[in-house]
Amino acid sequence: MPNDFLIPAAYPRRVLLAVTGLSPQVVTDTLCHLCRLRQPAFVPTEIHLVTIAEGARHAELTLLHPSQGRFHRLLTDFDLAGQITFDSSQIHVLRDSAGLILEDIRSDADTAAAADAITALFSDFTANADCALHVSLAGGRKTLGYYFGYAHT
Repeated sequence: MPNDFLIPAAYPRRVLLAVTGLSPQVVTDTLCHLCRLRQPAFVPTEIHLVTIAEGARHAELTLLHPSQGRFHRLLTDFDLAGQITFDSSQIHVLRDSAGLILEDIRSDADTAAAADAITALFSDFTANADCALHVSLAGGRKTLGYYFGYAHT
């Protein structure tokens, strides 16, 4: 592997993976930090969220809304238009063992389904040697943040 790949910003595919709940601004806060404050800057090529049903609705409304979405405003403010892929298909809504969308994580079975979904996403991203993965644990249920950290190890 070339030495450039020791620097996450040098990877051709750079993913920001975040767990979000009812406050999806954690995505724009994290993106601001990665693009403006981190040196070298880590500008993701794509963003993926893991959340429950209501979290997905909040993310679509506050981040991805065509005229009021904060994600689109941030891209304009930071001159990043066209550099980061993020749309509703990259919002991964957790499902239970029967495949039904989770409204919340209320049981041991829901927790296990969430853990399985998170580790599957990690596996998909980390299987690609050309992919740098930045994970944000700041949002959503703390259980989900724990599983993000667990899957990382």
